[in-house]
Amino acid sequence: MLHPTGKNEVDLLLVCGARPSLIEQTLESFSNRVFSNFQISNIFANIDKFMGGSAEVLQVEEIIKGYFPDAVIRKPRDPSFTDAVIWLWQSAQSPIVLHLEDDWVANTDIQEEMVLPYFTERTRQVSFLTKEKNWPIDRPFHCKWNRRKVLGFNFGKTYFPDEPIFTTSPSFLERGFAHHCASLMIPNNDPEKQLYDGLNPNLTQFTKNYQNRLISNGSEYMIKDIGRSYRDQHGYEKSIVDGSSIWTVPS
Repeated sequence: MLHPTGKNEVDLLLVCGARPSLIEQTLESFSNRVFSNFQISNIFANIDKFMGGSAEVLQVEEIIKGYFPDAVIRKPRDPSFTDAVIWLWQSAQSPIVLHLEDDWVANTDIQEEMVLPYFTERTRQVSFLTKEKNWPIDRPFHCKWNRRKVLGFNFGKTYFPDEPIFTTSPSFLERGFAHHCASLMIPNNDPEKQLYDGLNPNLTQFTKNYQNRLISNGSEYMIKDIGRSYRDQHGYEKSIVDGSSIWTVPS
């Protein structure tokens, strides 16, 4: 149950690759503009050997410990985004969790009162409207849509509010919702695709009863993706094969 006057404990869940420069930017940004405005209780971080090796993993761990000395850190032998999300979401202990990836920065201050009041019996995720989502700010809940076309002419979009979309991009989640989603995820499939592409019927059956509230600061995006430019600079390419994310590593 959320406290109406604040003082709500929030767990921080960090999905990290072996990219020290990115996690440093992310933690510096969110520490200045987000973390200090919430009562962060427990910190869990998964560091994969992704876009780096063992040395970079240790650097990332050192950076995290510099901000959060008591963080619980998992360093699996083999990288798996899905395993990372499952472990993190099942580790959550506080009523609300902040799920954060290592390649985002905050563009503005984000306060508790800007997020937590949106949680209801149906709204179990509150996520940030981003440039990549390309979503109209007058539609508060993320859902599936199709373009309306007649004789080849585009007549806008048709929205399907009964088919909600959830995300593994930075967001706040209700703990029980995160736990149950994680328990239903298929280990070998991209969790993001499972949450909105219908690749996991059991997960879709569960999430269809809930909503994902998108928030923004007016027309301003509250967070920014810095991972895409990093991938482009280093020559990484992503493709989806049979529901799994496959990364092409530069030679």
